[in-house]
Amino acid sequence: MMLLSTIVLISLCVTCSLAGICQDVFKNPNDDRPFFKVFESQGVEIYYPKRDAKQEMFGIKIYKNQDLRRKDLHCDLCVNTTHVEDGCFKIKSTLLAVEPRDVLKYVTIGKFIGKTDVSISPANKSEFTDYVIPAACVCSDPPAGYCAKASNKITDYRPLFKFHESSGFAAYLPRAPSTAAVGLQALKNANFRRGGTTEQQQQQLDLNVDSIGDRNGCFVFELSTLRFGQGDHINFVVTGKKTGGEKIRTDPRKAFVRDYFIPPTCSCPTSQSNLVKAQKNTRN
Repeated sequence: MMLLSTIVLISLCVTCSLAGICQDVFKNPNDDRPFFKVFESQGVEIYYPKRDAKQEMFGIKIYKNQDLRRKDLHCDLCVNTTHVEDGCFKIKSTLLAVEPRDVLKYVTIGKFIGKTDVSISPANKSEFTDYVIPAACVCSDPPAGYCAKASNKITDYRPLFKFHESSGFAAYLPRAPSTAAVGLQALKNANFRRGGTTEQQQQQLDLNVDSIGDRNGCFVFELSTLRFGQGDHINFVVTGKKTGGEKIRTDPRKAFVRDYFIPPTCSCPTSQSNLVKAQKNTRN
């Protein structure tokens, strides 16, 4: 199989601590997924640990919001590199723009000294549904246009979470015309259990809010006392009712915090760095 053509890598106008990423993200020796750092509409940074001294190249094929079973697939970013810093292969590119709710499906490729063939990983994905933002760089509500993306489908009732580094989080859910009110139930680093009485289940919750206020077209909830760090996740259920009186209760879903997404508003104070700590990734 031919190697991917190496493209010219364009540096993003953001400072970065590569050593911190490689040390924090890849502590688990079994974690062989790349780490993504996405800057909304600006580009991506991709890191991959060099754990085998014989690995001389790392490559990746990324398919944005595509079904890998389709015959008309097109690669949105196909690139490889031999560049290594602080134990990680490093790729920076402005050729792939990622927005909230985008899903990047990808395969990784490796070339090793002494082998003529390249290795190809199984397909995996990262969902950029949630922001991770440094506490000192929280400048505004959701990005322009986000609150206009309301849906009447209960399966789309997934909040956009802003995890503020070491200082809590916020959740935003576009307000659909058919929705009268929403609430939020959540567990930190735990799963919802089946069975048991409603009272027993509610006593186990880390968060149980019956009604969330609205702001600028979104239901908005902010909390500083429930904080998330490296390796954490939030397991949540959206509750509430529709304008016709029907109850809303989604199935439990999880938001992991590792691959992180930084919106343009994060750079609003010119003196602020866009650095955030490595967090927990979304898995299949």
